[in-house]
Amino acid sequence: MERILVFGMTDNPGGIESYLMNMFQRAKEQDVIFDFVTVFDTMAYSEEVEKMGSRVYYIPKKTDNLFKHWKACANILRKHKEYKIVYFNILDAGAAFTMLIPWIMGRKIYVHSHNGDTDKNTLHKVCRPFMNIMAKQYIACSKLAGAFMFGDKILNKGRVLVLPNAIDIEKYVYDPEKSHLIKNRMGLDNKFVICHIGRLFEQKNPFGLIDIFENISRKDKDAVLLSVGGGPLETEFKAYIQKKNLGDKIEVLGVRRDIPDILQCADVFLLPSFYEGLPIVAIEAQAAGLPCVLSSAITSETDITGTVSFVSLQDSKEKWTEAVCQCKGKERANNIKRLTDAYYNIRYLSPPQQKLINWFKQ
Repeated sequence: MERILVFGMTDNPGGIESYLMNMFQRAKEQDVIFDFVTVFDTMAYSEEVEKMGSRVYYIPKKTDNLFKHWKACANILRKHKEYKIVYFNILDAGAAFTMLIPWIMGRKIYVHSHNGDTDKNTLHKVCRPFMNIMAKQYIACSKLAGAFMFGDKILNKGRVLVLPNAIDIEKYVYDPEKSHLIKNRMGLDNKFVICHIGRLFEQKNPFGLIDIFENISRKDKDAVLLSVGGGPLETEFKAYIQKKNLGDKIEVLGVRRDIPDILQCADVFLLPSFYEGLPIVAIEAQAAGLPCVLSSAITSETDITGTVSFVSLQDSKEKWTEAVCQCKGKERANNIKRLTDAYYNIRYLSPPQQKLINWFKQ
């Protein structure tokens, strides 16, 4: 049994966390166990992974005390010689500060990019050359994420493994009867339900989301917005909703574990992010047969099913409104085959997944 030390889990059950859970299950089938390191006080899915035989280590944040952070990393590796590989799932190259310890201690560094841009550009650009030297393997959720994290030179040399973040598609397949029941239960009958799923922080453009919806609600009195996700901007987000007098049209649902049900009762998925790697929530929405309206800052690789529209953040609110309102009443398709063929079905081990698992066993 190979044990891999994994960085990337937070206290929020978001996209990276979902990917790691899915990949953990595939790897475990081939005698590879993930043990997790987190800098948060709690970790999403901690109970589930511990039941599956995983260990969870809690260490100080590098931003609070870099030397304590380094010391905790070194202690784990010193006590556990079995960790030959340390697998980093990251959003920017600032993670190189943490990578330094396992690299000095002779462990193999695998780096997986889950982002296509960052608001920490200076730090990212300074750290990227050092990170690229330390990395043994380069992985990314999209070509865009690979180019951003490692640079075009490494990507164009074919050194980046592009690994689609597979999901359990069957959980999301649209069921008209189930959709009707959920809508009824949530008091959404005869409503035009717009869904947004994303952590409430700057990258996801939460205030822009409200501005777009405000314009939509003027055109369609039946429009409602379901906002799923928590985060540091939650208080300001709720205050902005009240300032816009949209409290009766926007439901802030917080962190949820019933995303398939939320997507069942939606009519369109809206994601006006400033940047992404390749958002898993957009794959989940397509699995549910939903039409999607995304920011054009998000890679076109996201459109697996031909049901995704991209709108520039520089475009008017009217253009966003038109793109969303055109989705009203659209028939929802079954996208299982398209997503499976594109390696997004977790029930089938894809060649990129198998390649990564083989790397873990080297």
